Amino acid sequence: MAKIIENRQLNIFLEELKKKFDVFDVREDILPPKKYFLPPHEKTFSFDRKDGKVVFSLQKKQFIVFGVKPADLSAINQLDLIMEKSFSDFFYLQKRAKSIIIGLSERPLKSYSGGDLVLEKINSKQYRAIPLTKKGKKISEIWIFKDEKDPKVMIKAIPSTKKLKEIILDAEFLSDAVSWSWTHDQKVWDELAKICLGCGICTYVCPLCYCFSTDDRVCLDGEKCARFRQWDACTLPNFAKVTGGHNFHKTLKERYYNWFFHKFVRAYKEDGRPLCVACGRCQKYCPARIDIEVWLLKIIKDYEKYLLAPKN
Repeated sequence: MAKIIENRQLNIFLEELKKKFDVFDVREDILPPKKYFLPPHEKTFSFDRKDGKVVFSLQKKQFIVFGVKPADLSAINQLDLIMEKSFSDFFYLQKRAKSIIIGLSERPLKSYSGGDLVLEKINSKQYRAIPLTKKGKKISEIWIFKDEKDPKVMIKAIPSTKKLKEIILDAEFLSDAVSWSWTHDQKVWDELAKICLGCGICTYVCPLCYCFSTDDRVCLDGEKCARFRQWDACTLPNFAKVTGGHNFHKTLKERYYNWFFHKFVRAYKEDGRPLCVACGRCQKYCPARIDIEVWLLKIIKDYEKYLLAPKN
């Protein structure tokens, strides 16, 4: 039997959740939900010489992230797998363990990847609850949800018109095309380097970019110190700079290609899929109005021409 919640009761639902949890409503957020698990700036641990103790920063209270879009649900699921690898990210994972993620979809989808509970809009007045975990099922059993045998499904799923969603499906071909472009089609990267501002916004708004830098701070008396980490971006000038002053990616052209390389080549080789869920944020918020869908289509088109051209 389906669990249903009325559209007009969503705010009441949130107020009910706030009685037990910290609740973050992300429906209008520009930054992706990753900020709750990998914050833009956080203290990871501190040390006091007097007692010799290292104190780790821990997430003590359980919290809910509400209103997560389907693309971001997929991104969180993928990020979880990345952070669970051999060099696992303790600080990310302990926040995830304390979180409950509630997705919100404005149209029915065939399946959902990630999250604990998805509220799927089925008509102008109702959402259907789709629990994906035990935590999600428990949330869907509170009084505000009602049972309905045959809910009226009036909203139909509409295929996406985004070419980017189609492009990333063939991850192997995309990986080959992007790799080929660096050695055979440098004009693309010359053009992009002229347009790109190197501001890093594309990485900050991306739900799957996870690069960060660390910063150690020591009190003047040397008695206390703490380590912090903050978001960083491979498109920024000092990202690939090492002690001694050498910079592995001196030019903006190299840095911007490296962003594409990580997303569509390295990620595919390591995990079998690109670091992209076609959420559209990088296109929407880029101050230089770079549309990666347009440029990837160009790279693919040029690569296809190369493959079809007669070889001597």
